[in-house]
Amino acid sequence: MTVPFAKFISLLLNPLSLAIFAPFVVVYRTTGDLDATIQWTIYTLFFIFLVGCFVLVGVKKRKFSDIDVSKREQRPIVFFVAFVFSGVYLLTLFWLDAPIMLSVLASSIIVGIVLAYLINKKIKASMHVAVVTAFTIPVVLSFRGLYVLLLLLIPLIIWARLVTKRHTAPEVITGGMVGALLSVVIYFGVKMFIDY
Repeated sequence: MTVPFAKFISLLLNPLSLAIFAPFVVVYRTTGDLDATIQWTIYTLFFIFLVGCFVLVGVKKRKFSDIDVSKREQRPIVFFVAFVFSGVYLLTLFWLDAPIMLSVLASSIIVGIVLAYLINKKIKASMHVAVVTAFTIPVVLSFRGLYVLLLLLIPLIIWARLVTKRHTAPEVITGGMVGALLSVVIYFGVKMFIDY
C-alpha cells in the first residue's frame, strides 16, 4: 500500500502537473481577473502539453526509461526541449502583452531548467522536489495564513520519491535546495522591483 500511494503522490505532484497551477496562481494573485487568469492558464497549458507529449513519445519510442525520465543520461534532451518551449512561451508572452508576473514565472522556469541541466551533469537532482519547493515557497510567502500548510507538500514529495526508489537522499536534498534557492531569490528580487 505504501509504494502505490507514493507513486500516486509522485504523479500528482509531477513538475508538469504543478506547472498547470502556477500560472493560475500568479495571474490571479496579480490581476484579480478570473477570466484573464483562465485564458492565460489555458494558453500556458498548450506549452505544457507540448513538453508532456515529447516525453510520452520518447517513452513510447523507448528513448526515455519512463515518464519521469529517471536515467540521468536521458535528461539533457528533455531539458533542451523544455528550454526551447519555455523560451518560445516567454517570447509570445511579451508579444501578447501578458501580465508581467507571468513573464517572470516563465523566466524563472528557464533559469530553473538551466540550473537543472548543469546540476544533472553531477547528480540526478529530483525535479519533483525542486518544482514542489519552488512552487510552494512563493505561494506561502505571498498568501501566508493557512497556505503555510502547503509546505507539507515538500516532505511528502521527498518521502514519495525515496519510497519509490526514484531518488536517493542526496538527490532529493539537492532538488529541494535548488527549488528553495531559486524561488527565494526570484521572489525577493521581484519584490524589490515590482509592486504586486
